[in-house]
Parts: sequence; C-alpha cells; structure tokens
Amino acid sequence: MSMSEQNKLRQIKSPCVSICKYNENNFCIGCNRHMNEIFDWFDFTDDMRTAIMKDLLTRDIDLIPE
Repeated sequence: MSMSEQNKLRQIKSPCVSICKYNENNFCIGCNRHMNEIFDWFDFTDDMRTAIMKDLLTRDIDLIPE
C-alpha cells in the first residue's frame, strides 16, 4: 500500500467510539454498526460509508452485549 493510500485511509471518518462489544445480533453497542460493516469499513465506497453513517442516526439496536 502506498503512502497516499495510507493517508486516504486515515482521513476516512469512522463512527468507532472504542467501545467494541457486540450484542447477540452482532451489532457493536458502541457504534451501532454490524460486525460485517466494521470489518469491511475500509473496503466500502465513500457512498456506502456515507449511507451507513446516515443509517446509524436512526438505527436502534439492543444494547445488551452477549
């Protein structure tokens, strides 16, 4: 990976709040993203990340971790 690619990855906004615990449906109780969204975050297009960020505003998950 080139330096410009690494710099681009650092600039991508992530909703992570460093509370990485998952509920029984594999949603993080910190950022409300599904485990797959977290793992694939840097592979998503800007449009997909923007759509996820918008969805997170109204996403209602069970906050009880496994």
